Amino acid sequence: MRRIAIALSLVALVAVLHACAADAPTKPPAGGGGGQTSALSIQLFTSDANPKAGTCTQIEAVVTLNGNSVPDGTSVVFTSDFGTFSQNSLPTVSVVTTGGQAVTALCGPGAGQAKVKATATSGGKTGSANLVISFQPSSGTLPFVSACQPSFGDPNAPQTIVLTGGRFFGTPATSKVQFTANGITKDGLVTDVATGAVTVQTPQFPELTAPSTLTSITLTLGTNLSTPVVLSLPNCFSFGTSASNQPTITAILPSQGSFSGGTRVTIIGSGFATSGGVQVFFGNTEATVVSTTFSQIVAISPAGPGGNGGTTTVGVTVKNITSGLTSAGINFTYGPALKVTSINPVEEPSDGPFTPLTIFGTGFQAPVAVIAGQRPCTVSSVSATEIVCMPTGVLVSDCSDVVGPVVVTNVDTGDTSPAGPDFRYLVKTFAPALSFSQPSVGDVFLNSPITVTLFGSGLSRVTKVTFGNRAASFQRISDGQLTATVPDDLAQAPACPAGTPGMTEVTVETVDITVTSETGCTSTLSAAFTYQRQCVSPTPTPAAP
Repeated sequence: MRRIAIALSLVALVAVLHACAADAPTKPPAGGGGGQTSALSIQLFTSDANPKAGTCTQIEAVVTLNGNSVPDGTSVVFTSDFGTFSQNSLPTVSVVTTGGQAVTALCGPGAGQAKVKATATSGGKTGSANLVISFQPSSGTLPFVSACQPSFGDPNAPQTIVLTGGRFFGTPATSKVQFTANGITKDGLVTDVATGAVTVQTPQFPELTAPSTLTSITLTLGTNLSTPVVLSLPNCFSFGTSASNQPTITAILPSQGSFSGGTRVTIIGSGFATSGGVQVFFGNTEATVVSTTFSQIVAISPAGPGGNGGTTTVGVTVKNITSGLTSAGINFTYGPALKVTSINPVEEPSDGPFTPLTIFGTGFQAPVAVIAGQRPCTVSSVSATEIVCMPTGVLVSDCSDVVGPVVVTNVDTGDTSPAGPDFRYLVKTFAPALSFSQPSVGDVFLNSPITVTLFGSGLSRVTKVTFGNRAASFQRISDGQLTATVPDDLAQAPACPAGTPGMTEVTVETVDITVTSETGCTSTLSAAFTYQRQCVSPTPTPAAP
């Protein structure tokens, strides 16, 4: 089965967004591609442009060629000059498209600014786009932006906008605001900085001729400091030639969900009515609107048509209730409910080496998080019906197998599958087992060192050998055999029993031999070795005079 390599190992991509809206993921505009329709175009979106240091943020590339989605399997190469991508823990990763989209996640090791670039080639055309993500220190005292007022402006005339929020500092001379549209970045003119607002005059963009162009804003405070504070505002503002009340959809995230409905989606665009309200339709069925800003709507998808297997695509439209104006549609795909039906293999040795685990089912939507056998499974590829991931192993505290169901979570929607088949980490199966040893007796004082050969199975995993409570040095020969040197830490020679001549070999102690594996399993041969030593005659007691 064809696998679509869109991997995320995450475990959790939820971050608090101090930007235009904190209710749902937001999408910034593309760089380098913009609204072109005559060549290959890439638009980049992120779930959080200002994540906390040490967390990950989702990145999605939407790739079109001549206005249409590129063929499935088109490679998109993501690079970053800060942080690493979740699939491979490297600063570059290649992800293939499905439905014109490729998804990854960037993880920041600390505070810093990451410049992300996405490049793709299709039909002999190559395009790229850029995105800035600012990983913020984990502190509750950082500046934040909550809104841009107004959120729409004429690209041919300067306009004053106010970035509202909190904890701003500095002066206009130590602050910078940049506007990026269609890959073009220009500086605005900062005119005032107050604790709760930054006022800036927009630059002119005569090259923008579209009815609406989503524009990213980057706010930098403390340019005179060694470490300025940088905030990215992906969709606070749009330039456009259309009326500000004309709704326009740029993208929808996620763009797929189950037929049962209930998927939380974020619609990105501009011109959405914040007074008077909006209606959102999936095909002809109205969705539940959770929140609305000028450039973002959060809605809950209704149940889809059909639902008897396969997929169905419907158009999503937005209507401003007061004006009656509607947007052009963008597609949303309904698919089967999330379910795990089978897995292969069903078990692995707890200490590896591991083979990839293939999970079969329905309703998988990249990015996904997978739990198998009570442990995370690192995802390497995802399609609608198949996931491939690598088990991560377990820390074993006793000699019991570790077992648990396979559970898949679609990260974008938060949907989690019912418990699937069990995956087992084998522990007890590989426990060592002793059958016999030789020799079984010896004088370690007279004949040291004495080497005992142990026979059995699973001995290649042994990490400890003891004679009674004494640790012995040993060497693994094969899975069925090892040799151990009898430890010699006995006390002084014993006295000879009454009637026994001196220098006679006598039994000092009989001990068990125990082996312990790296998984904590043990096997014991009872009374397996007898320590002997030459006895000494007691010193005669002098006769009384």
